[in-house]
Amino acid sequence: MALVPETSGAFSLADPTTVEGILDAAGFTNVTLADVREPVYHGGDVTAALAWVCGFESTSDALKRLDQASAARALERLREMLSAHASDDGVWFDSRAWIVAARR
Repeated sequence: MALVPETSGAFSLADPTTVEGILDAAGFTNVTLADVREPVYHGGDVTAALAWVCGFESTSDALKRLDQASAARALERLREMLSAHASDDGVWFDSRAWIVAARR
C-alpha cells in the first residue's frame, strides 16, 4: 500500500487504497470509506461560477503559467464548460467525496 499520495492537491487522496495505507501506517484500524456523490453549486450564473473557479489555487496557478493568449483561450473554454452546466437554479456539477471513519 502507498503511504504517500502519488499526486498533491485536491485529488491526492482520491484512491481508497492510498487513504487506507496512510491511516494504517498511522496506527488506525477499522478504516471505512463511504462514497458520497452530491451536486455542488458553483454560482448563480456563469460569471459568478467563473469567478469562484478562478479563485481556486489550482486554477489560478495554471492560468499564471500560461501566456496571455493561452490564458484567454483557457478562460473561454472554462466559461463554455460552466455554461454547459448552467440552469435556472445556477451552475451545478456532480461531485464525489469520501467520508472516512477509523479507530485509533
